[in-house]
Amino acid sequence: MTGPMEIPVIDLGGLNGGGEERSRTLAELHDACKDWGFFWVENHGVDAPLMDEVKRFVYGHYEEHLEAKFYASALAMDLEAATRGDTDEKPSDEVDWESTYFIQHHPKTNVADFPEITPPTRETLDAYVAQMVSLAERLAECMSLNLGLPGAHVAATFAPPFVGTKFAMYPSCPRPELVWGLRAHTDAGGIILLLQDDVVGGLEFLRAGAHWVPVGPTKGGRLFVNIGDQIEVLSAGAYRSVLHRVAAGDQGRRLSVATFYNPGTDAVVAPAPRRDQDAGAAAYPGPYRFGDYLDYYQGTKFGDKDARFQAVKKLLG
Repeated sequence: MTGPMEIPVIDLGGLNGGGEERSRTLAELHDACKDWGFFWVENHGVDAPLMDEVKRFVYGHYEEHLEAKFYASALAMDLEAATRGDTDEKPSDEVDWESTYFIQHHPKTNVADFPEITPPTRETLDAYVAQMVSLAERLAECMSLNLGLPGAHVAATFAPPFVGTKFAMYPSCPRPELVWGLRAHTDAGGIILLLQDDVVGGLEFLRAGAHWVPVGPTKGGRLFVNIGDQIEVLSAGAYRSVLHRVAAGDQGRRLSVATFYNPGTDAVVAPAPRRDQDAGAAAYPGPYRFGDYLDYYQGTKFGDKDARFQAVKKLLG
């Protein structure tokens, strides 16, 4: 039983069981999407050795190619100066204490932009992403069914989906009280699958608009899932994307590998007609091209989500 501040853990193995077990798992997933907007999954079908290989790659790549560059950045130098007392100025509140890069996988890949990633590592990443996409498609089917829609509705709306991974490291910070690892925001897209650090925490989600809930390090090979803006629009608010942020910390670096299963650029998103839909559906934008939404999101990512929805409704439909 999930406590009042205990993040739901969904055992997806139950989807393979008989009618009652599958129904119970679907109900648990529905409650997690409806009441939380974020949850852990276990028995998710992504191989543990593959997850470990990806983590090793991210650590090694950071140490060899990114760490020195990060600590030589203006943000790091400004924070170091504040730590020494050389300046009273805070670092800019429009930057984040993170070292990141983004690899696109589908419908086309940009991995050629990273020549330092060897062919064997590319094969590992391809295998990992293929399993993550299978998991995302499975969750998309469950969400569709739980919303009273055909099982293929989310996947068909997203088709062809855009899939990409944000590889992030949150280095140990000398003055964590002065800067965020990543400022509070909701995600623009659909279903986000996160391979989290096993030791260092920092990720926080806003629960019911009132309490910031620490996600904490990964336990037992679980993956973390959260819902993006497009699932909220498609579900007409039955499922909501949730504000989240990353606190900077001084207890060591934190790894984050977030794979995004999003609509394709030309996918058309709108609230899906459902029998149980209330008048609140009229508050949501749509139909619109996801690419157009994304263009608007880029400048409003750290702003108010509801204001963004209303602006998109006026601008795009």
